[in-house]
Amino acid sequence: MKTAFIRMGRYGLRILLSVLALVAIIYLLLFTRLGNTLVKPLIETKLSALFQTPVTIDTLTLTHNTLVLNFHDALRNSVQIQGQFSLITLTLHAVYQADLSPISTMHLTTTGIINGGYNTMAIQGSADIFKGNIQYRTQLSRFHPSDLHVTLNRIDYQSLMTWLEYPHHSSTALTGEIDLHGLDRRDVHGDVTLLTHTQNFDPSKIIDDNSSFDFLSLFTDDQGNIQPFHLNVTLKTSIDELGILEQFAMLPLRGSANLTAALQGDQDRLVLDAHSNLAKSSSHARLHWKRLRPSYVYLDIQHADANALFHLFSLPSPIEGKVHLNAESTITHTTAQLSVQNGLTHPDILKRDYHLTQPQSCFTAEISAQAEPKTIHYQGKFKSDLGRMDIDNTTTHTQMLHDLLKSIP
Repeated sequence: MKTAFIRMGRYGLRILLSVLALVAIIYLLLFTRLGNTLVKPLIETKLSALFQTPVTIDTLTLTHNTLVLNFHDALRNSVQIQGQFSLITLTLHAVYQADLSPISTMHLTTTGIINGGYNTMAIQGSADIFKGNIQYRTQLSRFHPSDLHVTLNRIDYQSLMTWLEYPHHSSTALTGEIDLHGLDRRDVHGDVTLLTHTQNFDPSKIIDDNSSFDFLSLFTDDQGNIQPFHLNVTLKTSIDELGILEQFAMLPLRGSANLTAALQGDQDRLVLDAHSNLAKSSSHARLHWKRLRPSYVYLDIQHADANALFHLFSLPSPIEGKVHLNAESTITHTTAQLSVQNGLTHPDILKRDYHLTQPQSCFTAEISAQAEPKTIHYQGKFKSDLGRMDIDNTTTHTQMLHDLLKSIP
């Protein structure tokens, strides 16, 4: 019996010595200058894959309880990390500073805190950018973003447009919040809120931007294959001067609008449902995508103010009244109904801008249209205190306008 215990003791001692030897080897391989030198290329490879650009480590000091890591990429973006490292839990608590795009027109310095390990890591920080500030926090799952929350504080819109190389002149502050979840699973849900406050706005020359936005590219890989996803995101915006969007719409917009929208669906069927008070109206729009290609459009505008509607496109209104529009399109076939109630003409604007001479008149109008790829048909009624006209299956847009203008005394 005594001999057996002695043998077990010796066996246990050998196991203990083996474990201690293994720990010593790991310590030498990881937590000494020699060990840091050996693992440096491995960490550079991992960081290059994470940031999708070649990364060079300038400083690496890793011990059993501390980490100092400084690295940069080919564009001179640099990151400095310093903090406490736990060998037992393999977790990090550190502060960081990142200097981004120092050789471009935008130089961003951001600082913050990192907490966590490989499975779950939280990063939060702040940055001063475009004369404003952003606060952000993100949750990483195996180094891939899963949750993101960003707060925008008085971002200078003109500075942003200058960086985007669009001409723009306004005193506009942009604020808002972006709160998204499920990014790593491609099951994205959350809310986006954006508000603008414009003190003054001067129109700029609208540039012809030949580059086009490809919605499909947001959800495809490098080979053009659609990656499965699911979206459920709500958007709320309040824009007090629509002119700030002139370069994106490529139209001289004016006025203000609130918008509430929801984007829901997946790679097979995606739906955008939006409500707005554009041009003092009650408006509803739906846009459907099938396999990320537009397949259906619905638009319903009720009680729009004619003056506000023309002002939306920087035009003086030749009429007053309430405008109603309903339209549906399957891309290959479109139907639309337009009506004007309680209409009143402005003879001076009709003469100056449309070369029509007539006395002021009250009127109502109803026009419907059906459009195919190569043809369009109109029907409608126009009634005023000066005359009446019926448009009966007019086959061209030009003919419809000719008939309409001819009927006006």
